[in-house]
Amino acid sequence: MIEVGSNICRLCLKESELRNSHILPEFLYGNLYDELHRTMLVSSSEKEKLIQKGVREYLLCQQCETKLSRYEGYATKVIQRIPNFMEDPTGQFVYSQGIDYKQFKLFQLSILWRAGVSNDLMFANVNLGRHEEKIRYMLEHEHPGKFTEYGCFILRIPDPQKVDKIIMPPMPEKLFGHNGYRFMIGNLFWYFVVSSHSTDKYMQYLFLQETGELRVWSARWNEQKLLNNIAQLLRSRKI
Repeated sequence: MIEVGSNICRLCLKESELRNSHILPEFLYGNLYDELHRTMLVSSSEKEKLIQKGVREYLLCQQCETKLSRYEGYATKVIQRIPNFMEDPTGQFVYSQGIDYKQFKLFQLSILWRAGVSNDLMFANVNLGRHEEKIRYMLEHEHPGKFTEYGCFILRIPDPQKVDKIIMPPMPEKLFGHNGYRFMIGNLFWYFVVSSHSTDKYMQYLFLQETGELRVWSARWNEQKLLNNIAQLLRSRKI
């Protein structure tokens, strides 16, 4: 257990000067900001608030910060292209081929892992347990694992009107019988499966494939209903 305030990098486990690292990459906040560079953080445990920058924490040394930044740089380009992905004939998802599996999968793992090791209240619901060390090892050694290991699938609300300006803390969620976490960042929902049990073929179809095919699923939800659910969550919180 690494003590809070120590100079041990949480990724390489070496003593070093730590950088004030983003937990969620700053580019994910990009479209959320208003004209004053603010976005709305909505939580069930504290009052909603406007934030002007993403959560930072002294977690990583410069070398590890640079390593994760490479994945972020690649992921930025991929995510910006999502509106131009090809649409499946069923209309259920958009997709792109030729995605660098290693870089994008390691980017996904880095989001989950940083949320798990963070001490910030925003990520208090993320407890990776014994999976934390395994994911750390995968990131340190740049090993993305099989596509079924800690798979992540992405849902997107097309043409959002309001929800794209909201971010919510990650929440635990059962995903087809498996433990997992839901991250809501604007109109993108990231679902991470954190389980030692095998996932079924239907769930595996949702994940980034080792062939380089990425599917982003269209969430045909009623946006107003989603906003009402968020409002209900706020009303039910304990003050």
